[in-house]
Amino acid sequence: MSQLLYGSLNYDALLKAVKSGRVKVFKTESGVRLININVWVNDEPDKYDNDASIQVQLKDEFKEEKADYVGNLRKYVKKELKEGSSEDFNDDDDLPF
Repeated sequence: MSQLLYGSLNYDALLKAVKSGRVKVFKTESGVRLININVWVNDEPDKYDNDASIQVQLKDEFKEEKADYVGNLRKYVKKELKEGSSEDFNDDDDLPF
């Protein structure tokens, strides 16, 4: 079964990493610019409750260096809503219409 992960990218960290010249980037024939990434899925959430992290891929000549982390992801957990009743809506008497 598929899982939804949600999170964010640190745009400033990503831009800094790309501008460093160490990150694998590509431009397609149609002009689309791409950045290769690694997604690390944790066995257990980290101390910030993140289930996964996003890291840029480095060019071959920089493989020995530490790559920058540019984002985190969490597993989406559907919230159970309490079922309402008609009595939850009986306080409409003070409405002006």
